Amino acid sequence: MPHSLSEEQAQLLAYLRNHRHAAISAPAASGKTTLAVRKATELDHAGSEVLFLCRNLYLAESLRQRLQGTGIQVFAFTELIRWLLENAQRPDIFLSRGRPQWVSTGTQYDVPSPSELDQAMYVLARLPKRFDAVLIDEGQDFEANWLAVAKACLSDERDGRFYVFFDDNPSLSHVSLKQMYAGILAPPVLTQNLRCAAPIAALVHRLHPDPPQDKPSARGEGLLREWTYATDAELSDHLRSALLDAEEFSPGLKDITVLTAETTPSRRSRFAGFVIDSPHLRAGQQAGGLHWQEACLRYLQGFGLLESDLSSSPTPTPADVHRVVKFSAAYQAGHRQALRRQTSHVDSSTLHWHMDSFGGLSLHWTGGDTRQLPAPDLLKFFGSPGWVKSLPHAQKRYRLTPVEDPSDHLYYIPVRLVDIPSFQGLEAGGVVFVLYNYFASSHDQLLATLYRAFSRARRLLYIISPSMDL
Repeated sequence: MPHSLSEEQAQLLAYLRNHRHAAISAPAASGKTTLAVRKATELDHAGSEVLFLCRNLYLAESLRQRLQGTGIQVFAFTELIRWLLENAQRPDIFLSRGRPQWVSTGTQYDVPSPSELDQAMYVLARLPKRFDAVLIDEGQDFEANWLAVAKACLSDERDGRFYVFFDDNPSLSHVSLKQMYAGILAPPVLTQNLRCAAPIAALVHRLHPDPPQDKPSARGEGLLREWTYATDAELSDHLRSALLDAEEFSPGLKDITVLTAETTPSRRSRFAGFVIDSPHLRAGQQAGGLHWQEACLRYLQGFGLLESDLSSSPTPTPADVHRVVKFSAAYQAGHRQALRRQTSHVDSSTLHWHMDSFGGLSLHWTGGDTRQLPAPDLLKFFGSPGWVKSLPHAQKRYRLTPVEDPSDHLYYIPVRLVDIPSFQGLEAGGVVFVLYNYFASSHDQLLATLYRAFSRARRLLYIISPSMDL
């Protein structure tokens, strides 16, 4: 189901229907990518062959997922160049809508050489079939000579559709973007921040050197907090505090991204592999204590399960699992008529354990129903050995895992660690931003870096930065 467009987005979409070439200039978080995806999908449904380009490899992957089921071809620009050069002898290079996904081994810091760009132009000139429409997202990260390659992907450059969406912050590019796109610049329509909660939106607004006159729209209350450090030890302590606090916002830190300003891929970050113990450092409990017995008894004591029936093991033993399953099955068999009169309203297969930041365990289920779990559902849940599957580790351990790291760490819960270029065009519910080992050649460059980072957060933004006397 497509997201509804704002009034500004709908106005601009109508403009694009009447213009074949356009460059859309707007601030961060104003909905440019959403609009680009909507326009690309509209063209695809009309039967056009559509190419969608961006700079960021990870944004390209995110766009591929959003555009599944369409015929739209999505490439990061470096991917496009390599794809052209590696398949130069194939005349049908762009004809197959079922093209296997190209797996990149590069980074956001790689750029094609002038020779590679020339070769790509030669390959494109020989292709009998190209695209009816080309769209570019995050156009502020494109070079002028890249645009020539993008336009060459059109079967008919004059009558084809060519749209560029770019951030109008002038400090994000070493060239004048409005001058680069002057011939096709659309009227400035997108002004509102459609992503960030009110306090974050206000901060992003202030970091723009030439912000729109409109005030940023409020997306509800958000969390904005800052820590400063004078030593590496303080930095580590603040990072731990930030992640433990963010656990309340996003259980398991599933919607949290740690974003660093280091000018290096995240796999070479000083924080790659950094481990945070949670939640017991905050709760003051003995490390390794899961207290699963208390949770089981809280749900099953009303049926007669006694504390002495369970071991004192930090995690359930096979005998514990068997006792709970046997008890639940026996109770169901002995009280079948009484249980049948109680209304069951939850699919027990969707129940899962949740541990809060203080070590407390409770049962949650998909759908958000907050009514008390009825007896039939509880007994069915505990009547299967699967009741232990979603129990967290006895000691939760979060590992800052670089976005390039595909490995699965059995004893750690991964928290995404990303450098700013790798997160361009993407977003997260919460961002913990770490300003470390970063040198800005000017105050404007520093503000541009902060603008890029802060605008990625939807509802939570925690900032860890060096104290002024460093």
